[in-house]
Amino acid sequence: MSSGNPDGDSYVQVTPDDHSAFIIIAALIGLSWSILIIGIRVYLRLKLNPPFGLDDVAAVFGTIIGTVQTAVILQAVRNGIGKKEALLTDDQVESGLKGIYVAWLLYPVVVCSSKVSISLLIARLTRTKLHLKASQLLTGFILLWGVISLFLIAFQCKLPMPWNVGAVDHCGSMFAQWTAVEAGNIFIELLLPCMVILMVWDLRVASATKITVVMAFSLQLLATIPIIVRLVLLQQSTTADNAADPTFTITDTVVVTEVAMHFSLMSATFPCLRKFLQVFDLNMGATTHMDCEPGGTYYSRSRSAGSYVLQSMERGSRVGKEVLPGAKSRFNPRGQCQTITTVTGGLSDGVNQQKSHQNRAVDDAEMRSIDSDGSQHAIIRRTQWEVKVE
Repeated sequence: MSSGNPDGDSYVQVTPDDHSAFIIIAALIGLSWSILIIGIRVYLRLKLNPPFGLDDVAAVFGTIIGTVQTAVILQAVRNGIGKKEALLTDDQVESGLKGIYVAWLLYPVVVCSSKVSISLLIARLTRTKLHLKASQLLTGFILLWGVISLFLIAFQCKLPMPWNVGAVDHCGSMFAQWTAVEAGNIFIELLLPCMVILMVWDLRVASATKITVVMAFSLQLLATIPIIVRLVLLQQSTTADNAADPTFTITDTVVVTEVAMHFSLMSATFPCLRKFLQVFDLNMGATTHMDCEPGGTYYSRSRSAGSYVLQSMERGSRVGKEVLPGAKSRFNPRGQCQTITTVTGGLSDGVNQQKSHQNRAVDDAEMRSIDSDGSQHAIIRRTQWEVKVE
């Protein structure tokens, strides 16, 4: 990490008076992961699982704003954030604090976009009117929270210098306002998995599948950890003793802000990643890709994009195939043979033709039963042995 250090040092160093390197590391690592994750999401929607929906638009928009926010943070670091105020000029202090003010204004925009992306993804997955209506209401609530948060942060300190967090006398309500913003943030974090639980509660699928879906949408709850830590650090940095050197004491708060923001961005794409991981699965452990022979599959992908046909979960696809001399056998998705055998001897041509017609009728019925795999209706299969000895 190069820096315009007046001593000629090409690297940012951590010293007792300069912790700006921590901000740079957190910002760049978070930005790298956010861009990687959104790149995977765009690839999924364009190549593997189209179409590109509104939830993807919200995620891309949030990543773009997050990139701008990170650039503003890095510029603020260049102006002196992370360093002791004694090492800076008055202009550097003011420029650095203004940069943090702008970056913190962009923070709720990014977080709001990520949560809107998740709520729109939930709406995209359901077709039930009740769930769809609830998802739309949740999206509206998230947008309302974003607007209110912008207003509270914009006036975190009194005018005409709302960016000057070092002036304790006119920033008395700053911590209370940020607490209100983050309380709404955490509340939304809790609402999203509750919405998913409501959506999968009545589905007739395995409990393990329900848990997997809920867990995928619940990973964003981990963002509550840096959010709470951020509030604690913010409260400490706004005390009278620490506020006297705001460019330095605000360092930890800025670092945790970057962690919370970029994790929120990435968590919006976590529910979509399983499809991407299947591309790289080599069936060594059968963790994600389970597309193999009939009788041992969880699902098989059809030629139409995004459509799947449920099949048997039973193992041993080759166990069920049994061929007897003179028997007609088919492979059953359940791994069990269905054999219709006719033993004849010396019958007249008329009797043979009659039995042949009967056997073909039974074969057609069995074929229709087998071909109806994937139907939600009950299917009755039977193994019929017809023995005719003259």
